[in-house]
Amino acid sequence: MAAGIKPVILLLMLLCWWHSTTAKEGKSTKKGKKGKQVVCPSQLSPEDLAQVPANSTSNILNRLMVSYDPRIRPNFQGIPVESRVNIFINSFGSIQETTMDYRVNIFLRQRWNDPRLRLPTDFKSEALTVDPKMFQCLWKPDLFFANEKNANFHDVTQDNILLFIFRNGDVLISMRLSVTLSCPLDLTLFPMDTQLCKMQLESFGYTTSDLVFMWQSDPVQMDEIALPQFDIKQEDIKYGNCTKFYQGTGYYTCVEVIFTLRRQVGFYMMGVYAPTLLIVVLSWLSFWINPDASAARVPLGILSVLSLSSESMSLASELPKVSYVKAIDIWLIACLLFGFSSLVEYAVVQVILNSPKLIEEEKAKMATKENALKEKEKEKPSTKTNTVNGTGGTPIHVNTLQVVETRCKKVCTSKSDLRSNDFSIVGSLPRDFELSNFDCYGKPVEVTGAFKSQGKANKKPPPPKPVIPAAAKRIDLYARALFPFSFLFFNVVYWSVYL
Repeated sequence: MAAGIKPVILLLMLLCWWHSTTAKEGKSTKKGKKGKQVVCPSQLSPEDLAQVPANSTSNILNRLMVSYDPRIRPNFQGIPVESRVNIFINSFGSIQETTMDYRVNIFLRQRWNDPRLRLPTDFKSEALTVDPKMFQCLWKPDLFFANEKNANFHDVTQDNILLFIFRNGDVLISMRLSVTLSCPLDLTLFPMDTQLCKMQLESFGYTTSDLVFMWQSDPVQMDEIALPQFDIKQEDIKYGNCTKFYQGTGYYTCVEVIFTLRRQVGFYMMGVYAPTLLIVVLSWLSFWINPDASAARVPLGILSVLSLSSESMSLASELPKVSYVKAIDIWLIACLLFGFSSLVEYAVVQVILNSPKLIEEEKAKMATKENALKEKEKEKPSTKTNTVNGTGGTPIHVNTLQVVETRCKKVCTSKSDLRSNDFSIVGSLPRDFELSNFDCYGKPVEVTGAFKSQGKANKKPPPPKPVIPAAAKRIDLYARALFPFSFLFFNVVYWSVYL
């Protein structure tokens, strides 16, 4: 058994050794690809330097760099190096309110003078374009972005670095960078706000006695840039000096550029202000609905309040949690109060509708009005209606009755039209005889006597109308005027302050 286990253990050990060896080789090849070693002319041997043709540009560059020490700044122990800075903005990302930062893609250019790199007289051109790999062989200012959150170089397809050496010893370096910079926002006037975002370029290790940053003429260049929420213009860009003092180390040179970003309010007008305004107006429709229609008025008020609350919560999730009140917060709170007030108004109306005292008072008023109407009807003289010609008892001659008889034979068909079905007795009828429902021409007439009482008995009594106190109607009437005028006044004050 032991003899069978030993080969297995040996095989596992060989597999582990092979895996660790291949992993190390993979890491070493990755490192070699990432950071290629650059051999500077100062590191070349005399034999290698001798192999370069005497009249070639490579020989001129070798002569400049063979005794060059990149560890020492130009004018060592002398005047400070003046590095002139220039920026070209390729793209400008929109500001992120939640993280309070913005991202830019720039060409960062620096130019300084290094007397050790003056071109010889036998070099005919005014400038020498150098391979970006030689960037590591030169001394360069230790510039960094003071308000940087994240930054990266670009190396597709090659390192995006441009290097020039001029005849007088000036060195120009241009590199492409993507930088995320912090921008503390003041959202008091949001979304009618204007933000000032800085970009600070500072020296990390050289004090002002060794290195000084200066802006070139036309420090920041950019093409027309369109941002989704902000307007940025070339004339609104400001420049300044932000040299800082650190306790224990001294003063460090710093220059800054300030971008003025004005927010476009159109998105928030269409996405926040217009919908919330319509919701508030919708909540006022309940003032025109009958006070006893609670099934219609209560859901309308609750829907308005919930819609405004959800709008406030969705907007708050897109903004940083600041402790002060923003302009849009004031608008949403005011709209929420108006929607809530319309719901409270109906609660007051409902209390009045269910007040027994007010209901009894309203019933007493209605009874008084009915009694007054009945007394007015009694004072009018009573008249009797003739069912044949509706003249109220006017005498009818016999020849007139004969004409009526002839017409009734064609029109009247039931016993209810005349007292008798025999038209021969028409002449013997009283001059003011009555019909039950219709006259001979089919026109409705007043029903009297037993037929009238029988019709009333067959009809169902109508349901009693709800008694609505006048105070409830009065509150709705006042609310129809008070709420719109109050909201209009709020709008006038709000937009005059924040626009």
